[in-house]
Amino acid sequence: MTLLSGIRSLAQEERTDTLNAAVLQTDKYKKMARSQTSLKTLDNTLLKRGFAMLGSPDLVKTMQMLPGVSSGTELLSGLYVRGGDGSDNLYLLDGVPMYQTSHLIGLFSSFNVDMVEDADFYKGGFPARYGGRLSSVVDVNVRDGSFDKWCGNVSLGLLDGRIHIDGPIIKDKLSLNFGIRRSWADLLKTLATPMISDKQQIEMIQGTTYVFSDINMKVTQLAHDGSKISLSLYGGRDYGKMRFIEEYDESDNDIKMHLGWGNMLASLKWNKHITDKLLFDSNVYYTSYSSIIGVEGKELGSENTRLISESNESIIHDVGCNLDLYCNLVKNNRMKFGCSVLGHNYAPARECSYKVYIKETMLVEKETKATCNYLGAEMALYMEDEIDLWAWGKVNIGFRENLFFVNDKHYNCFEPRIALRANLNNDFNLKASFSETNQFAHQLSSTYLDLPTNIWMPSTSVIKPMNSKQWVAGFQWNLPRSLSVDVELWYKDMKHLYEYQGANTMLPAIDGWELYYNEGKGRSYGIELGLEYKNESVNASVYYTLSKSERLFPSYYYDWYPDRNDNRHKLNIQYQYRINNNFLIYAAWLFHSGNHFTAASAVSVENDSYIVRDGEYCIAPNLYSLPAYHRLDLGLNWYRTMKNGRIRTLNFSLYNAYCHFNAISAFIRIDEKGKLSGRAICLIPIIPSISYNWTF
Repeated sequence: MTLLSGIRSLAQEERTDTLNAAVLQTDKYKKMARSQTSLKTLDNTLLKRGFAMLGSPDLVKTMQMLPGVSSGTELLSGLYVRGGDGSDNLYLLDGVPMYQTSHLIGLFSSFNVDMVEDADFYKGGFPARYGGRLSSVVDVNVRDGSFDKWCGNVSLGLLDGRIHIDGPIIKDKLSLNFGIRRSWADLLKTLATPMISDKQQIEMIQGTTYVFSDINMKVTQLAHDGSKISLSLYGGRDYGKMRFIEEYDESDNDIKMHLGWGNMLASLKWNKHITDKLLFDSNVYYTSYSSIIGVEGKELGSENTRLISESNESIIHDVGCNLDLYCNLVKNNRMKFGCSVLGHNYAPARECSYKVYIKETMLVEKETKATCNYLGAEMALYMEDEIDLWAWGKVNIGFRENLFFVNDKHYNCFEPRIALRANLNNDFNLKASFSETNQFAHQLSSTYLDLPTNIWMPSTSVIKPMNSKQWVAGFQWNLPRSLSVDVELWYKDMKHLYEYQGANTMLPAIDGWELYYNEGKGRSYGIELGLEYKNESVNASVYYTLSKSERLFPSYYYDWYPDRNDNRHKLNIQYQYRINNNFLIYAAWLFHSGNHFTAASAVSVENDSYIVRDGEYCIAPNLYSLPAYHRLDLGLNWYRTMKNGRIRTLNFSLYNAYCHFNAISAFIRIDEKGKLSGRAICLIPIIPSISYNWTF
C-alpha cells in the first residue's frame, strides 16, 4: 500500500489516532499561512459527518451554515453571499462552470459528496485566476480514483440512493472514480398505485411523476514523464410531469405539464511538471444547461373544445479552454499566469398555441413564437504573484483582464486584485484584501427562487455587465487549548444590477426582454466573527454575522431599501463529538433575522369598502420583514466495522428538532375597520431522516 492510499484509507474510516492530531496542527498553521481572505475549505470527511438532510449529506447546505451567507427560502439550496442575489455565484466542478446546481427544485444540490475531494469557498479576496461572477466562488475538486486498490460504498436515503466505486484500471498508472445517484419517488408511486380504486385518481397519479439522477466519472492516467491526464464527465437531469383532471357540470378540464432540466459537463485536463519550479496546466471543456417546460390543456365543453399548449426552452452551450503556468523561479515569489477562452451560445425559445373547435370544425387558431440567439465570446488574461515579505507576512498581487463579445457589442473590463497578510507572531495575524469582479451572464427570473423557469442571457448593448468592488479586513488568532478566532469586516459596492419589472408570470418574457429589467445598484457591509474548537474527538464552532444589504433602483424608489435577504443578525452554533470508534453525534442551532418582503402599507376606500392591493400604496420596497428564523438540527452516525474491514454506517437526523414553524412568506390583510395586519405562511415541520451506508 502506498503512503497516499494509506492516508486515504484512514480518512475514510474516520479512526481517531495520533494522525488526527497531526492533521489538526497542520490545518491550523496552513490557515495562518494563507494570503487570501474569506476562504473556507470543506473536505470530504467534514461533508459526510453528522447531519444529513433527508438522508443525504449536501455541500451547498453545509455552506449555508457559514457566516456571511443567507439561505433564502427554507429547505432550498439557495446561496446568497454578502448581499448577492443567488445568480452571482461561480460554481466550478473540476474547473468547469456549472449553471444549474440543484435537484428537486433545491432540496438537493447537484454535487455528489462521494466524488468530492474538497471544495474551496471564497466569499471575497478572490485570486485573479477566478472571474465571471460577483459574490462567491465554489471550486469543487473531484478526487482521483485510487491507484492501489478498489473500494467504494452504497448509500440509501429517504428519497435517493448512491453507488460509488473507485480503483485502479491499471495499477499505479490508470484509475477510475465513478458515482451515480438517483431518486426513487417514482418507484414508490408505482407500488402505491394498485391500492387506489378511483379511476380518475389513478389517471392523475399515473400522469404525475418526478425523478432526478446524476452521474460522475473521472479517469486519471499517470505518465512516465510525471505528467497527469484526467478526463471528467458529469451528467445531471431532473424530469417531472403532472396531470390535473377536473370535472364540472358543463365542461371537463384535463391539464398536463412536463418539465426537465439539467447539466452536461466534460473536461480533459493535462498538467506537467516541466521542472521542479515550473508547472504547466491545461483544461479543455464543454458545459451545457437545458430546461424544457411544456403545458397542454384540454377543455371539453358541451358545444366546443379548447386546446391550449405552450413549450418553453432555455438552452446554453459553452466551449472553453484554460492554460495556466505556475512558476517559482524567483526566491520568495510564486507566480501564476494564465489565459482562458470561452464561447457561449444562448438559445431560449417559446411557442404557444390556442385552438377552439365546434364539434370537428376549427373556429379559432392562434400561434405565437419567440426565439433569441446570442453568440458570445469571453477571453481573459490573468497574473498572480504571491510574495513572501520576509518573516512577517505575504502579499498576493494580481490582475485580470476580461474581454467579452456578443453580437455587435464588446466590453473590456480590468480587475485588480490584492490580498495581504501580516504575521505579528505565530498565532496572530492581520489580513486585508481588495477585489473587483465583473459578470457578463444575467439570470432572467420573475421569482426569487432558483427554478427551471429562469433563463440565462448575456450582457448586450442595453444590459451592461454587473460590477462589484469588495474590501475586506480582519484578523485571525490561534488561542490556547485548540481555540481559534477569525474576524472579518467587509464592504461591497455593486453596480449595474437588474431586477425584473415585467408581467407577474412564472415565465419571464423573451421578446424584448431588455425592456423589462430596471437597472440599479447595491451595497453590503458587515462583520463576521468565528470561534472554532477542534481536537481529536470534538469539532465545535460559533459563527455570528452582523450585516446590512441594500438596493437602490430609482425607478422603484428614490432611496436605499433593504434587500430581500438582508438578515441583520445571523448566529450559528455547531457541535460534533466523536464518542468512540462507533458513534458520532452532531447538533446545530441556527438563528437569523427574517427575510424582507414588499406589501401595501396603506388602504383606499372604494364604494364605502376598504381596498388593499399588493404592490400599491407602498411606502418603500421590502418594508416588512418576516419573524426571526430559528431551528435545531440533530444527527447521529453509528459506525460498525466488520471482520473483513468493511464499514457500515447508519445515520439518524432530525431537521427542525423542536418543530418550530418558520415563516417562508407573508401577506397583508385588512379588517372591517380598515386596519392592516400581516399573516405569515409556515409549512416546514420537524423532518426525521435515516440513511444507510456500506463501505467496501
